[in-house]
Amino acid sequence: MHTSQNVDGRRSYRGFTLVELLVVIAIIGVLIALLLPAVQQAREAARRMQCTNQQKQLALAMHNFHDTYGNLPAGSYGNGAPYNYGRDSWSWYGFILPFIEQNAMYEQLNFEEKINGAATRGGACRKELLGSMLCPSDDSKIQEEGVDNWQNALHNYVVCYGDASFNSGVDPWNVVDGYAGKAGMFVPEKKAGLKDCTDGLSNTLLFSEIITPAAENTWSSLGRTQVAMGAGFTTYLTPNADANDRTNRCHTNLGGNLGAKCTQHADWDWGANVVAARSWHPGGVNVALTDGSVRFVAETVSLNPWRWLGSRGDGQVIGEY
Repeated sequence: MHTSQNVDGRRSYRGFTLVELLVVIAIIGVLIALLLPAVQQAREAARRMQCTNQQKQLALAMHNFHDTYGNLPAGSYGNGAPYNYGRDSWSWYGFILPFIEQNAMYEQLNFEEKINGAATRGGACRKELLGSMLCPSDDSKIQEEGVDNWQNALHNYVVCYGDASFNSGVDPWNVVDGYAGKAGMFVPEKKAGLKDCTDGLSNTLLFSEIITPAAENTWSSLGRTQVAMGAGFTTYLTPNADANDRTNRCHTNLGGNLGAKCTQHADWDWGANVVAARSWHPGGVNVALTDGSVRFVAETVSLNPWRWLGSRGDGQVIGEY
């Protein structure tokens, strides 16, 4: 605001000129443009921290389960005799509910029947979007469309089934493209203990993340954490890999610029999957190691160390990654 002195001593006032206003607006626009990326980075840092803390809580739940029963839950339950649930077998998820403060949900479960196929099976476990299983960086939180008998909520945190492929229990559960992988801390139908982790707890993956689809248009194994066929990932592909996942059915859009990111294998068992760890965190994924620690692994990690992290007993020296 400019002032001037009149002859009679009084001050007169005039407003900003149009040019001055435009200059001010331009300066404000530049400041906003400079600050916006910093604000977005701060928000993502907070989301990633929350994701880290949630994986720590899940790792702690697994350790508490192990302290109680002497082993981790099996990667799948019920696909072998006498149940033979096949694609509708249970995963590890239902068994740890009491250890993540979801005892009421756990009390609804009956492991003597398969999880899918009736509206009452699985209770809230099957259809509830549980906040502690959702990474805040992934904004596509979905409960599957379809009839109640088959709906599942989709979650972000999945366990490591080794370094190749996995299914809900049909042999060979760990072979892809002729590559016979090695077991992770979770395998179909068998329980592992911490003593089975001969590579060392700090050198073996427990959890990581996957991206839930932005548009859910089919039932797929991806993120159906409650069901064994959707409860895991493997280290066959590096984090956020350019190569496609391989599942029995494919979602057409994971969001962003990813598209389907999937190759459909209709001849595979429903549970046979190559699913890479993926996240919307820039540059990599959060992982929980079997010792309970959580760290960020860059998507540029070399393939061999990443695969070795997926195995609990390959005897490889991983080094820095």
